[in-house]
Amino acid sequence: MRTFLNKHLPANLRAVSGFILCPATKTGVQDTARVTEYPDRHSSQLDIIVYDMDDYPVFEQFEEFCIVPPEGVIGVISVKKTLYDQAIADEIAALKGAADLCRASGRRGPFTALMAFAAKEASDTKLNERIFTAIRDVHAGAAFDPMVNEVSVLSRTCVFKTRIDNGGDAGARYIAVDCRTETHIPLQRLLQSLMSVYYDPTRMDEKRRPGFASFRQRTFADASELGYVPHSGM
Repeated sequence: MRTFLNKHLPANLRAVSGFILCPATKTGVQDTARVTEYPDRHSSQLDIIVYDMDDYPVFEQFEEFCIVPPEGVIGVISVKKTLYDQAIADEIAALKGAADLCRASGRRGPFTALMAFAAKEASDTKLNERIFTAIRDVHAGAAFDPMVNEVSVLSRTCVFKTRIDNGGDAGARYIAVDCRTETHIPLQRLLQSLMSVYYDPTRMDEKRRPGFASFRQRTFADASELGYVPHSGM
């Protein structure tokens, strides 16, 4: 799956595995919201993180394994060989946790998906019902944006959130598409959705400095005053 994504996505986007690390530190120019509201936070280990390598730094990188800050995350994908009923809700909850780490006011969050190559449930109707029930149980009452975008069992079904209703009064709308005759649908949607996030105006027009370096609270408290150098303005 990572090879497929790295073949087709823009060259600066890289599909890796690893963790999202969100330190309680300043972002932007003087945004200290993370410092005052949160401790350091991190995701569980993630199968695939689609990350903007050109515009954002990484904390650690070991070949295809990375630890990255949330600002450059375009997508998070969990991959399963076989999807078991009891694992659906746990995987969706982990994706929600990753999406919550990446939330920023006024900016579209990352695409999230659970992809499997097979499912234990033999009935497509029951499988779709189980997937939707898990989505509803995990996300009920949550914001629209971090709700999981897609849960697919390749060559069988693709359950996804539509943006047409955009989380209106009726709630986020999920639909299921039969992929037995059109097996390309889950992977085509995967690429389309990732690029939709990457090229979204809320992300393309604003390259925000990530919260990357973290200091102890009193790191600069005892610094010596040296004086001021005149300047002509900001």
